[in-house]
Amino acid sequence: MYTQRIIHFPAIGKGAELRAALEERNTSGNADAPHALSVLMFSPQPAFVHSIRFENLAAIEAYQARPLDATFQAQGRKIDQCLARDRVSVLYEELAGTGASATPKFLIRFRHCPTPGAGQELRAVLEERVRKGTTGVAGARLSRQVVPPDGPAFSVTLLFASMADIDQSRAANEQDPTFLSYVNKVASLSRAPVQQRMHRLLANFPT
Repeated sequence: MYTQRIIHFPAIGKGAELRAALEERNTSGNADAPHALSVLMFSPQPAFVHSIRFENLAAIEAYQARPLDATFQAQGRKIDQCLARDRVSVLYEELAGTGASATPKFLIRFRHCPTPGAGQELRAVLEERVRKGTTGVAGARLSRQVVPPDGPAFSVTLLFASMADIDQSRAANEQDPTFLSYVNKVASLSRAPVQQRMHRLLANFPT
């Protein structure tokens, strides 16, 4: 499974208009491939993240080669008019995950960059933690960035049904005697500090 994430940065005063245009695109896009939409929270720069899910790379090729109808082109023009700068597009391959125990409304994403030669070991540590689960977490996924320009990278996504559940998860980690050793182990295998982002989910992938 692959997920393409397209990051849109709204121009000043265009946030609400961009959100409406992306929600329209998200709804109609589900006819071609599963779409989801989120918005960054507590971020230095506002951004919407449009995610599209594919079974394999061949499905991505077919999606990109499909004819673009008038509706899609009109939606694209509307979105373009609301942007502060060009979109950023990244591709991730899903490696492991758990089922969702509740409908997610928020997510926190952690990007980890392994030191040279430590990729497999870091992947194993992250995967073990994802499968273990944590109080308050409605679901978790581990993925690997495809052709990252700055070197290998893994992404851990934690899903939450509410911000109160995020509080519960943070409190549980503080009480978990294995959490600090996990954090230290990840740090020892990483070439850069972990990058963290919180999102509010505006539209989930269709079930």
